[in-house]
Parts: sequence; structure tokens; C-alpha cells
Amino acid sequence: MARKKTLYNPELGAEGLYTEVWKFELVKVKNITDLPVMNHYWQDTSDKLWGDFDDPMENVRRSFEAYREHSGYMTPDSIRHLRNQLNMSISEFADTLGINFSSLKQIENNQRVQTGHQEILFEELKNKWQGDGNHQ
Repeated sequence: MARKKTLYNPELGAEGLYTEVWKFELVKVKNITDLPVMNHYWQDTSDKLWGDFDDPMENVRRSFEAYREHSGYMTPDSIRHLRNQLNMSISEFADTLGINFSSLKQIENNQRVQTGHQEILFEELKNKWQGDGNHQ
């Protein structure tokens, strides 16, 4: 049975009863136009679907995660883990890779998907670090 909750909808400026809905959708991320993603919504009494009011980026992150998995890209956690293993700040890591600090921060916070070029840089650094025998 679907979960129901009374939620405050800031767009309408009112509380209402909402039913939780999980919906399979094909979304577009970068060059992939039919990426399968299971998105999360709250449905109001007039059947309109709303994103999570407390986490409006939830479905965007789901799309990014699906894109990374489909493309074989490193996850934000694995990129952050690599940076931490190298004992680098975000700024140092960005400088080492030759990428923009704010872009790296957004990638690590799952607010942006890395470009193909950035993914190559992450993978090359990871492979070099592991190849040098520095991994634990």
C-alpha cells in the first residue's frame, strides 16, 4: 500500500495530503535520451506529481547516478575517496587535474556529471596511484 503523508507544498503555500509514487521513466542526461530511472514523487489529490519538497534535487541525482552507471563513470564517492587517499584538498585535486574547482566540487556533491574528459583524468590518476603501489 502506498504511503500517504500530509506535506507542506511551498509552491502552493499550503499543506495537503500526498501519496508516495515511484515511477519508471526514460530521461535525458547529456547524450543519452532514453536512460531508465526510477523516480520518486508525491501525488496530490488532483493526481499531480510533485518532486520531494524537502529534497528537490532527488530525481536529478537519480538520473546522474544512472548515467554514471550506464557510462561506467566513477561515482562522486569514489572520486572523493581517491582525493582523500591522495591527501589533497578539493582545490589541490582540481589544480592537479587541471579542472575548475567549482566543477569538481559540484561533481563530488553529485550536482553535476563529469564530462568524458574529466572522467578520463579521474581514471588516469586513479590508475597511476594504484599502479605506484600507494593504495591500501
